[in-house]
Amino acid sequence: MVELVVGIDGGATKTKCIVVDRETGYAWIGTSGPSNPVNIGVIESGRAIRECIETALRGTGYRISNIVKGVAGIAGLDSLLVKKETERYIKEASNLFDKLSIEHDAHIALMHATMGEPGVIVIAGTGSIAYAYTRSGRRIIVGNRGWFLGDEGSSFWIAQSALRRLNKVLDGRMDSNCLVETLAKRMGISSSDELMYWFYKSRNRVEKLALPAKYVLDAADSGCPHAIELVCKGAYELASITSTALRLSRQNKVFITGTLFKNKTYLGCFREKLEYTTGAELVQQQILPVLGALLLALGPRYSYLLRERKIIELAKNLYY
Repeated sequence: MVELVVGIDGGATKTKCIVVDRETGYAWIGTSGPSNPVNIGVIESGRAIRECIETALRGTGYRISNIVKGVAGIAGLDSLLVKKETERYIKEASNLFDKLSIEHDAHIALMHATMGEPGVIVIAGTGSIAYAYTRSGRRIIVGNRGWFLGDEGSSFWIAQSALRRLNKVLDGRMDSNCLVETLAKRMGISSSDELMYWFYKSRNRVEKLALPAKYVLDAADSGCPHAIELVCKGAYELASITSTALRLSRQNKVFITGTLFKNKTYLGCFREKLEYTTGAELVQQQILPVLGALLLALGPRYSYLLRERKIIELAKNLYY
């Protein structure tokens, strides 16, 4: 009897999945569009998950009905109330129904980092979050909460802070500096009108609004003191959030992942602040959230499959 299980990483821009036959170890991967229900709606989220699985199974002779268990880590489920309201609709639209379990996307990332053990993970990308899972099964979220309420120290936060400074300079309310000059040059903006035009062209898409953060990070690495100050301020904010997650979960090790930690200025300031305030061990390693979802779907009996090189390489192909 065929027993297929699937791990799903449902993000704001792309959905990634890996399907595995528990008995043979054969595996297939697929991708589809975004599945963040807050951005695109719960029905479209479920459809994206279904499309991802169908893409993975195309040409194999198997169908989504052959899936016996699936776990999806989905972006945007930052409130338990939101999760309760949307979970049923996502399950139905995916055509997996009760075969599908929905998790926070930070949880599946942590599960891969720790191979199912308790721990703390910090993700710094377009948004930001410190997430902890304790031995008692408690799940702790600190920070996060989206661009309006939180995401301190994220790419969006850095970009927003820098663009506000640029706007003040263009208005004549603040003197120019190396950060603002770099930002204006890289974006091709020389007036408030052009800045507003860029903003409206972004259509309020958070991931597009966060893109100028790269210019700020580059300026910081090039030695611009105003950029360094802003980047470090963001890193300190996230370090403070992380300290809270460590204290609440009573742990002293944290896994870090996300594009911002690839920047030497940001990472250095984050490490400095966190070590000074907590003395916690910082672990930076390759984390593939889809494998965390797959681990949960496989269960303890079949967890050994995550050590298979072919499965690891397939998962890497989804991210690199």
